[in-house]
Amino acid sequence: MSTVTFGYRISNGKIEIDPINGKRVKNIFKGYLNAKTLTDVALNNGFKFHGAVKRILVNQTYLGTDDYPQLINPTIFEQVQTELKNRAIQLGRTNLPSHQVKFYIQTKFKFNRSHHRYKRPAKQAEYLYQLIESEES
Repeated sequence: MSTVTFGYRISNGKIEIDPINGKRVKNIFKGYLNAKTLTDVALNNGFKFHGAVKRILVNQTYLGTDDYPQLINPTIFEQVQTELKNRAIQLGRTNLPSHQVKFYIQTKFKFNRSHHRYKRPAKQAEYLYQLIESEES
């Protein structure tokens, strides 16, 4: 059995807006635009954690699809996306590297002489890998 997105329900084989949870979804969007934090919005709408609210705020299903009726106005949805991005930048939570890290890929290796033999293949492989050294500095 599949589930429907929060704020909707199935009635007579069709997906429709749930009168109770649909209002909660609208309140989540409005609350976030009224400068409340994700945690505040979550607690005010009966959620224990802000993660569920964040998933609701980025879910494009609320704009309407072939199966789902529109619950959130596209203008409000875009305002929320912009606000999410601005707050993430303000808090430094963009997951972008602060500077570009350059990697040097070593391409020349030497293999030192093997002096031991192990009965267990995994132990032998581990030992042999330890013998590999780079010829480049």
